[in-house]
Amino acid sequence: MEGNTLVFGLGFTSEYIIRNITERGRSDIDEVVLFGVFNIDDYRRKQAESALEDVKKFLNIINVKYKWKYVDINRDFADILYEIANVLSGKKSLEFYLIGGMRIINFALYYYAMLAKVFGVNVRVFSYTEDMSKKYELPVEIPRRLTDSEFEILKLFKFEDSIEISKIADKLQKTLSTVSKQVSQMEQEGFLECTKTRPKTCKKTSFGRIALTFTEVIG
Repeated sequence: MEGNTLVFGLGFTSEYIIRNITERGRSDIDEVVLFGVFNIDDYRRKQAESALEDVKKFLNIINVKYKWKYVDINRDFADILYEIANVLSGKKSLEFYLIGGMRIINFALYYYAMLAKVFGVNVRVFSYTEDMSKKYELPVEIPRRLTDSEFEILKLFKFEDSIEISKIADKLQKTLSTVSKQVSQMEQEGFLECTKTRPKTCKKTSFGRIALTFTEVIG
C-alpha cells in the first residue's frame, strides 16, 4: 500500500522540516519532496544548499526516500504550478507543510493541493505559527456559491444562534420536505451543523458565518 508523500517548501534552514517530520513520525511516509528556488542571490543560495544537505542527511538516517526540485519563479504562476505538477504526478496521497521557503512557492503548493483534491487525490495541508507552537489544518475545498433559496435559509441565522427546521419552513413559507433537503445539502457542504435528534435544530458553522458576510454583495 502506497504511503504518504510529504511536501515542503525549502527555505534557508532545515530545522522546521526536521522538527516536523520528527514530531509527525515516519512510519507511513513513502517519500519527502522539497521545492526550492534557484534564482536567488549567492548568499541565500548557499544557505538553501546547506539546509538541503542537512535535510538529506536526516532523511538518510531515518531511511526515507526523497527528491528535490528547484523552481524558476520568474515566470507565470501557471508555469510554476506545472513544474510542481510534474514532480508530484502519480502521487495518490499528499501532505503539504507550508512552513518555510519562498511565499510564492507556498502559495503555489497550496493552490496545487486544491487542484489535486478536485482530481481525486487524497490531500491534507498544514501550516504553523512562526515558532511552530500551533498547527493548523487548512481547507482544500472552496464551498460552492449557495443558491438564492439556500442563501435565504442562511440569512435566517444572521441574528439567531440556532433554529428548528420546522420554523425555517414556516418563516420561508415552504414545505418541510423542501427545506429539509436544502438544509441537508448545506450541512453536507459545511454551511450548517444540525442535530441528529428531533426536533432537528441547526446552527451556522464558521463557513456559514463567512458566507453571511457577503449579504450586501449577494443581496
